[in-house]
Amino acid sequence: MHQLNIGHSMSSHATSRVHLGTNQLPAHWSVLAILFLGGFAAVFLAEIANRIGAQGLHMISTASPIKLFGLLIGMVFAAILFFRLPELGLALFFLVGLIKGDPRLESVPMDLTLAVAVFVIVAVCVRMILGGKTLRLPSEYVWYLPLLGMMLLSLTYTPDVTSGVDKSLRFVCLTSIGIVAPFVLFDEPARLRRFFLFMTIGGFGLSIESLASMQGESRLVSPSGLNTELGGASAVAIIIIWGLLFPEWPPIRRFLLYPVLGILALALVGSGGRFANLCTVICVLLGAFLCRKLFGDILIACAAGLVTLPFIRIPEDSLTYLSSLSSPSSAMGTRHDLLLLGIKTFLEHPLFGVGVSGFRWLSPNPITYNYPHNLILELGSEMGVVAVLCFFVLAYLSFRESIFQLRNPLFGNTAIVPTVFLLLVYAFLEAMISGDINDSRFMWFMFGLPFVLRQMQMDFHAVKLPVRPYASVELKKLNPITPGDLR
Repeated sequence: MHQLNIGHSMSSHATSRVHLGTNQLPAHWSVLAILFLGGFAAVFLAEIANRIGAQGLHMISTASPIKLFGLLIGMVFAAILFFRLPELGLALFFLVGLIKGDPRLESVPMDLTLAVAVFVIVAVCVRMILGGKTLRLPSEYVWYLPLLGMMLLSLTYTPDVTSGVDKSLRFVCLTSIGIVAPFVLFDEPARLRRFFLFMTIGGFGLSIESLASMQGESRLVSPSGLNTELGGASAVAIIIIWGLLFPEWPPIRRFLLYPVLGILALALVGSGGRFANLCTVICVLLGAFLCRKLFGDILIACAAGLVTLPFIRIPEDSLTYLSSLSSPSSAMGTRHDLLLLGIKTFLEHPLFGVGVSGFRWLSPNPITYNYPHNLILELGSEMGVVAVLCFFVLAYLSFRESIFQLRNPLFGNTAIVPTVFLLLVYAFLEAMISGDINDSRFMWFMFGLPFVLRQMQMDFHAVKLPVRPYASVELKKLNPITPGDLR
């Protein structure tokens, strides 16, 4: 049985370099890159410093010594945990937006997304400087350069320079964390599995929290008051359980996890996220085709849902939203007008677009109609055809690599590869109908994971990746590719 092999086989010479594909760049380029990003980050940190100074002193002066001591101990423990397991911090980076708007966190003296982002950046730097890890970006990432170039160029003609600069900085300083950090943090499959499991735990916790309002009429929301994002977190957790855990577990263990899936499904349906529900169903069916024994679990889960449904009161608003899926025009709602405006703007400004964050200034309502809710139309209308081309190429290369790994016997029957493929499908579909370029951080992150897995297979040979029982996958009927076909 072929397997994905991992283990250290790097020379000391390689550890002193930063790689882009197979080409080696001098180490000082990494220092310049860190300084470059640090300069951008200073724009955000200036405001944070003021908030910490004001709110931090107020907290110290009003809180009891016992509370302050407990808070300090908790912060120290969290710092030790996340520095030992930085992949957990990266997972929190994608989840923190769903909790930072909680009124109970109003006294926190900093933006939690920025705080977690700074931690991830520090963890990456520590692993590179003290841990001897190297930043090795795949050659496919060269397609990010023209995308960034168009983003910076469009700042010269955008109708709102302030908003454009803010959007560009968020992409460079925050969204890029999910694009780059995995190539340093995920140096072994165990770290990637822990990341997935922490994402599942986070989605389950948010689902439990949201069920407190299940008896109301309104859609379920995360602690930050977000319903679509709650649906997304629940969907990701369901897909990870379905793709990573169920194929390797016997029926009894899968049965014990059904209540967890049930709670996640309730939060997903209760959020009313129409496209999150639809994309989840697509990924669940794809996962069953990859592992045929999961068709039995689908039948059992559907039967259990029919039995328990009469005892569950799903919010009326959620059912109303979901029922609109039967009518595509109704399901699109205001997105229909946004898509039409995006197409119109792209066709009128095909070469350069109207400038980053300029879409809203051509819309009839800049507050509501602030982006097209379609990543392709957003890139095209604001940055032109070059940005769209770069996106298509990056998406194509990522999907191609993931499909190659599904078919390649060198990657064996590991459950990680199909899980990455399913999440890649989900994140891509979600970006086509929701969020803007920075809301889609998880999609940009998923674009890189197939290349992370490729590096694990190509660079490490001593320790074998645990075999997961995807033996039921009918991939062996496909024509396997040879190692030379990889690159």
